[in-house]
Amino acid sequence: MIPKYSVKRPFTVAVAVVMVFILGIVSFFDMKTDLLPSIDLPYAMVLTQYPGASPEKVEMSVTKPIEQVVSTVSGVKNVSSTSSENASMVMIEFDQNVNMDSAILDVNSKLDLVKSSFEDGVGSSSVMKLNPDSMPVMMLSVDIKGMDIKELSNYVSENIVPKFERTNGVGSVSVTGLLEEKIQINLDNDKISSVNKKVKSKIDNEMAEQEKKLKDSQNQIANGKSQLEEQSKIQKENLVNAEVELQSAKIKLELLASQLTSQGMNKETLNKTIEDTSKALKDAENKLNDLQNELNNPSQNNEEYIMQIQARITVLNTTIENLKQGITTAKQGLEVLNSLDNIKEQEKQLKIAQNKVSEELNKASLELSQGESELKKASNELKAAKEQAYEASDMTNKITPEMISNIVMAQNFAMPAGYVSGDDSKHLVKVGDKLSSIEELENLLLFDINGVGKIYLKDVADISKVDNSEETYANINGNDGVMISLQKSSVSSTTEVTKNIGKTIDDIMKENDKVNITTLMDQGIYIEMIIDSVLDNLIVGGALAIIVLLVFLKSFRPTIIIALSIPISLFVSMVLMYFSNITLNIISLSGLSLGVGMLVDNSIVVIENISKMREKGMSAAKASVYGAKQVSGAIFASTLTTICVFLPIVFADGITKQIFTDMGLTIGYSLLSSLIVSLTVVPAMSSKLLEKVEKKPSILFDRLINLYEKALRWALKHKVIVILPVVVLLVFSVYKIGSMGTSFMPSMDSTEMSATLEMPIGSSKKDTIKMSDKIINNLMKIDDIETIGATDSTNSMLGQASDTTMSFFIKLKEDKKRSNTEIAKIIEERTKDFDCELKVSASNMDMGALAGSGIQVIIKGEDLDELKSMAIDISKEIKPIKGIKEITTGLENPSKETRIIVDKNKAMEYGLTTAQIYQTISNEIKTDTSSTILTIGRNDYPVIVSNGDSLTKNELKNLTITGTKDNEKVDVKISSIVSISDDESLSSISRENQSRYMTVTATIDSDYNVGLVGKEVKSKLDNYKVKDGYSIEIGGEMETISDAMGDLVLMIILAVVFVYLVMVAQFQSLLSPFIVMFTIPLAFTGGLLALLITGNDLSVVSMLGFLVLSGVVVNNGIVFVDYVNQLRATGMSKKEAIIETGRSRIRPILMTALTTILAMSTMALSNGMGAEMTQGLAIVSIGGLAYSTILTLVVIPILYDLMQRKEFRVIDIED
Repeated sequence: MIPKYSVKRPFTVAVAVVMVFILGIVSFFDMKTDLLPSIDLPYAMVLTQYPGASPEKVEMSVTKPIEQVVSTVSGVKNVSSTSSENASMVMIEFDQNVNMDSAILDVNSKLDLVKSSFEDGVGSSSVMKLNPDSMPVMMLSVDIKGMDIKELSNYVSENIVPKFERTNGVGSVSVTGLLEEKIQINLDNDKISSVNKKVKSKIDNEMAEQEKKLKDSQNQIANGKSQLEEQSKIQKENLVNAEVELQSAKIKLELLASQLTSQGMNKETLNKTIEDTSKALKDAENKLNDLQNELNNPSQNNEEYIMQIQARITVLNTTIENLKQGITTAKQGLEVLNSLDNIKEQEKQLKIAQNKVSEELNKASLELSQGESELKKASNELKAAKEQAYEASDMTNKITPEMISNIVMAQNFAMPAGYVSGDDSKHLVKVGDKLSSIEELENLLLFDINGVGKIYLKDVADISKVDNSEETYANINGNDGVMISLQKSSVSSTTEVTKNIGKTIDDIMKENDKVNITTLMDQGIYIEMIIDSVLDNLIVGGALAIIVLLVFLKSFRPTIIIALSIPISLFVSMVLMYFSNITLNIISLSGLSLGVGMLVDNSIVVIENISKMREKGMSAAKASVYGAKQVSGAIFASTLTTICVFLPIVFADGITKQIFTDMGLTIGYSLLSSLIVSLTVVPAMSSKLLEKVEKKPSILFDRLINLYEKALRWALKHKVIVILPVVVLLVFSVYKIGSMGTSFMPSMDSTEMSATLEMPIGSSKKDTIKMSDKIINNLMKIDDIETIGATDSTNSMLGQASDTTMSFFIKLKEDKKRSNTEIAKIIEERTKDFDCELKVSASNMDMGALAGSGIQVIIKGEDLDELKSMAIDISKEIKPIKGIKEITTGLENPSKETRIIVDKNKAMEYGLTTAQIYQTISNEIKTDTSSTILTIGRNDYPVIVSNGDSLTKNELKNLTITGTKDNEKVDVKISSIVSISDDESLSSISRENQSRYMTVTATIDSDYNVGLVGKEVKSKLDNYKVKDGYSIEIGGEMETISDAMGDLVLMIILAVVFVYLVMVAQFQSLLSPFIVMFTIPLAFTGGLLALLITGNDLSVVSMLGFLVLSGVVVNNGIVFVDYVNQLRATGMSKKEAIIETGRSRIRPILMTALTTILAMSTMALSNGMGAEMTQGLAIVSIGGLAYSTILTLVVIPILYDLMQRKEFRVIDIED
């Protein structure tokens, strides 16, 4: 149908061809070029900083919590981590089909849940997706005549870096070796102490008045107490005297009273006596008065009578006197008795008075004591308030790097706040004004304290401009320089970006002829050289294929038809590649190179059949239609078998799938294109160009056919003699697989190398720089080296720089005489006596780096001490194995640490906990704090706040902490409650799926094969006894090789099954395809023998050759068996059909085989850059095709004769 349409409408075919050419050319020039296919790695990395933390602390506080939450993210396949000093790195591997953008969002949301539980000091976690495109595409070195490093750094920062950043396609620019200046705010403890003294003096002055009042009150109470004691003494003396007097009077009165009592007198008798006597006295006095009256007025005026009256008056007077005396005496007696009673009452009152005085004295004393106690309390409170005021106003606690950092950041602020309405216009409101000089920074107000004054930043800190001249290093060919690393954006083509960078370099050097920019690494040139090499191979291969056609066909016209089918098929492939987003890379172009030889296979079969029909007298148009139609089934089946071998790639995992999908699609596109061309363009052109029959005799080829016929007839008679050596060779090849070396990817030669310098433990930065200079001066003497650049190594992932490591970038001459491996050995030989270790990588572009380094023995378990012990044992166990160059266990460079163990009991005596002691020490040894950016003129300077000089061990021991003893605050020396010792710890702790592990890494000598050495390592480890709870695994390149080989073996098995099923559909038979399938072991034998003869390893690339062979070698078998069946269908006998098929099909079989072999021979023999990548595939394909083609012409006829014993039946159906 298609050939008939093409012959009838040749102009339609011509138009289609022109369109294909146009689209193909546009696609080719618009396609991106890269070294490798775009690799989307299903990995995410979580980085978290924890300044000042040990690996164990990082593991417990950061890594474990992160591992636990990210493990719950959907699609997570594996979680591994590394906890090192100051930082945690958690690597998350996802399933291949996971959407990484969504996965990153899920990881971030999980991290939000756990970050609140992090300790103070833990930085925020950053999540990044691993992308090979983030690798630099170019590395440059810059030096300028007449400029020192400071001037060079300024020039590079201001003039060169901005130009590269503006270059189209450049994603980011990183610079190393720059002399970076910054503003250092160094807190000065002496200045802070001076401020503290002023503040304390102000507090003392404020407290002095209160203290004076308290002192006065204390004096008053002391005086009161003194007066009270004096009065108490007087009162006591008075009472004692009164008591003595009372006792004396009492004794006298008691004596009188006793006398009265003895006379029978008492109060009653005395009172009665007084009463009676007083009455008698009154009567006597009345009588006396009467007598006096009578005397004065006598009733009888005679003397006797008067004498009598006078006598009686005298008697009465005497009586009255006696009575009065009696009354007086009685009264005196009564008074004595009353006085005695009064004295008793006074005695009683005196007792009461004594008690009252005592009570009042006690009360006064108590009140004074209470006053004294209150004054003491007030004094203590005042003292505590003073201490509290001291503590609250202590600038040492207030003025911290964080506080200064926050103030500087807040003051160095300027932002638009919005708009306000004005006169018919809006005005932008801008708040703030950024600092513009160190003077402004120095005069930044921190505090304004009454009685002390204003405290500025300069009053508590030293502010200066410093640089990193002692911390940074970059050297180019022995001279100071700066190194620039450029990365492309993810959507840009590597070669386009590097070309744009090259133009920028030219512009920079034109502007200033003193600028010298040297390219240390350029992926673009490397890619171009590889692509040019592959394209050259493709063109040469195509030319060789055309020559083969011309030799066999002996006619220009059919050769031209087939020759034109090559570019048409290629351009169709280009268009399909363009719309499939396949880049021009070494893998896709290798697929095209591989396909070039096969592109003509279908066209050869079609043109060969058309030519035979023309020779039989059929017209050109008819022969073109029927000739193409007759073989369309066979070429469709053969094309389908080749294409379907790449279908199993979808079952592969990881890197194997991503790298070789491009090759599978490219070969598939080229073969599909060749099938379309063979059924459209070839018939259309044949109908016009083959109108004349050009039958040219070929004596040599006729002799070959006759010789082949004789050999075939002999082989059919002596089947065992032919089959036996074939089987022996197959068994031998399979046996030799066990002793063959295996590798992931072939090592590639290039003009770029790298090396890493590691100095002994304890080496200073100066020692490392000195050694680096020595190495550069030594290596510059090697003829093949053009440029060497060295820079101090920095772990960009974890943000850590090392004083003992250095990285070297080595650029070789284009016309170097030695291979990279040879140069690496020379470098190692030249530096072997140096007091350092220099690890040399033979190529920066080696794809083997994707597989990991050497052989890794992974030891899993929980106890670090046991893991260390096992790592040391295993390293000793595998060290004697030949081929192992160096063994590392991760224990070679332990981290030095000062371990502080708190004596908890001693600490608690002062009310202190381990956490409080930690906080005190942590505050003293805190790292620098980055604050803000200060713009001075045109330059931006980061502002860094530090605590001053770093703490020494002696200063650490002498640190004090405030504790409490007997309810009083005391300063406790840290060294009195802790033990301080030097110790070593692992520089990092590795974990996988939340289980610890250690890695023993064995570097393999370049003269040995990693696969063979790995087998010996595995054999040794099989006999190693592993404790319960621990396990050992082989990792590194060995694991990658094993995984990749497993994927490819599965792909080959599936490919063989698919090929068989396609042939069953073609032949409508189960037996015929089975016969053809025997070409596959023949091809594998040839491929293995080719690898053994050339001394190549069994790599992933060479295994891909076996995969290709499984689909290609059956094509000749299909053509042979299909034609035998066609002849038998016409009634020809089986043996004659076999012989005739051999005679008529030997030419197309040899032509298709030779075109493919010669096309790939350029790949196998090429010594251009990158040729190593595809040599294994080409060698296997050539060996397999050559061996299987020769034996297909003999073994397939024998097997057909043996197996097809039944008569051939043709199913006759009505049209």
